Amino acid sequence: MSHLTLRTAEGMTGPQGGVVTRRPRMWGILVLLIVLISGAVACSRAAGNGADLGGRAQPAAKYDINPTARDRLQDGGTLKWPLLHIPANFNFHELNSTASTRDIMLALMPQAFLFDASGAPYINTELLESAHITATDPKQIVTYTINPNATWHDGTPVTEADFKAQWRALRGADPAYRVASTSGYDQIENVTEGKGDREVIVTFMKRYADWQALFSPLYPASTNSDPKTFNEGWLKKPLTTAGPFKFDHLDRTAKTITLVRNEKWWGSPAKLEKIIYRVIPSDAQIDSLANGEIDFVDVGADINRLQRALSAPGIAIRKAGGLSFTHLTINGGSDVLKDVRVRRALAMGIDRATIAKAMVGPFGVSTAPLNNHIFMANQRGYQDNSGEVGTHDPGKARVLLDEAGWTLQSGVRKKDGRQLAVRLVIPTQTAVAKEIAELIQGMLKSIDVTVTITPVPTTDFFDKYIIPGNFDLTLFAWLGTPFPINSAKPIYTTPKGGPNGQLDLQQNYARIGSRELDWLFDQAATQLDPAKMIQMGNQIDSIIWQEVHSLTFYQRPDIVASRSNLANFGAFGFASTIYEDIGFTNAKSYGERDQ
Repeated sequence: MSHLTLRTAEGMTGPQGGVVTRRPRMWGILVLLIVLISGAVACSRAAGNGADLGGRAQPAAKYDINPTARDRLQDGGTLKWPLLHIPANFNFHELNSTASTRDIMLALMPQAFLFDASGAPYINTELLESAHITATDPKQIVTYTINPNATWHDGTPVTEADFKAQWRALRGADPAYRVASTSGYDQIENVTEGKGDREVIVTFMKRYADWQALFSPLYPASTNSDPKTFNEGWLKKPLTTAGPFKFDHLDRTAKTITLVRNEKWWGSPAKLEKIIYRVIPSDAQIDSLANGEIDFVDVGADINRLQRALSAPGIAIRKAGGLSFTHLTINGGSDVLKDVRVRRALAMGIDRATIAKAMVGPFGVSTAPLNNHIFMANQRGYQDNSGEVGTHDPGKARVLLDEAGWTLQSGVRKKDGRQLAVRLVIPTQTAVAKEIAELIQGMLKSIDVTVTITPVPTTDFFDKYIIPGNFDLTLFAWLGTPFPINSAKPIYTTPKGGPNGQLDLQQNYARIGSRELDWLFDQAATQLDPAKMIQMGNQIDSIIWQEVHSLTFYQRPDIVASRSNLANFGAFGFASTIYEDIGFTNAKSYGERDQ
């Protein structure tokens, strides 16, 4: 499912507390999302099964976008899309791009692969006629055949030169390019022309399983060939398009960005005439939805927003399994938690089902605990590997503590004169983290473990507490991706020695790992058979459970409140947005009559 480096935040605050998110730069090219619990989401989607489940509980395997055939949609209409800010840069691959950049640019730029509701990739035939591995020995070669109709807005064909320029810009060899991520591109040895400039031959240094994450979105060679243009050329506006929409204008006073149909688009014409992106503060978005100023709101995990949306006329609630999961990280470097028996006892003393029910039950979604560290419940490959460790069993937990030498003495567990007490560090002003922490505190008290809840400033949470290991237990969330195994690797592999004797954690804040896990992650990174990769992912997860690196609690729901007549749009889960298919099922979108 997961994650990767700390970078630019696209954050929100809400009634339940703060949120700090780090978005994936591209699917599977991984970013740490640290949701300190509430807030914003991505919009993505594509093929799969959808259903309007309204307020009923639903399995996470569904996505909910009001799927409607194109011939049943009006020809025209304007989608009014809320943003948190005007993008600082319209280059998706530049360091300062954010979720707002993504929401706009994926309507304009081509992608090599799209993803269905289970996170499975499929070729985007608007850009590519085919893409497949043509050699694995001695090196992996992928051959792409570009759709002969694919052109940039100025009439320049999309060719091998565009793929080569993007590789050179993003591979990390030239520090002048301020890139968001080099992942995947740094595994490519060369990009060359095949049988003409519409065939692209990509040679990797070694086998690279997640090759389908690359070249999405693709930018033109004209803006990738020069670092200054890459870094600064997209600051004021999008420079071109090869998608169903094109840039029309940006009004910085009104804080709006307008896209219109691209008349040069070779695919199915966009059903919408326009998309107007409008900057609206998070706490004002529900009122704006009710007033017809925008057409949808990301409810996130905010029950107050959901209740207000339910009371607005003409609004449907779309629900799906979200892209992030809340968990408890257990610090194996802590003196009292070095013993795996103690970690297992704590795990078995915590009732994960009760926590899941308390936190997501009010949203009318499945309250089953998430039982996998690698795969989300709505993702291909998901299975329950939690076993005994993931089962609430206070009796067995007490036995394990006794075996570890923490015996009960006058109602207190002690060992060598020390009391068994752990410190649960959470960020301040995060009501959900506080609620979960209090539940854990009560549950572990029943097995005679003292939990001290320590709120710390959100700005200090990672730098002063989690990264240095100044905690025993902590709560935050990770973001899932369609390329879950490689993206999870920095979290679960063994920390290594870094400069000046400091430990290089990557993102393994639990400081727990094993040689077996490291080997399995390395093998999975080169495994080109999806079925075998899934099998290895579940083998990895089983080991993580046995090591008690962390406890997964629940998958946060993806909940969107939207116009009831807005189709092919809503709660997408893992699926990709097909912008040309978004539309309205009647003559006018709500609010359009007032324009």
